[in-house]
Amino acid sequence: MIKTSNSKTASINVRLYPEIKEEAERVFEHHGLSIAEAVTVFLNHACHAGGFPFELRAAPYTDAVSLAAFREAEEIKSNPNAKGFRSMAELVADLESDDD
Repeated sequence: MIKTSNSKTASINVRLYPEIKEEAERVFEHHGLSIAEAVTVFLNHACHAGGFPFELRAAPYTDAVSLAAFREAEEIKSNPNAKGFRSMAELVADLESDDD
């Protein structure tokens, strides 16, 4: 369905990681679109295609252990107190130290 000038609109609330939203905003802004406009384009294409307007594939690492590791990495990344290293030498030095 194509939106006409006298069409009413509806709202959709979506929760996502801020980093994804920011990157999507940059991508769509490059094409002159807001996120709302890009979602409308996606939904119009999905309606015309009768499904997703692109091929869906399984993620390469969808087993439970990999998913848990990805979640743990996201938690560490968002923890301001997590240790960080600028080189492999720093990491090895920390691993070999007696400090906790």
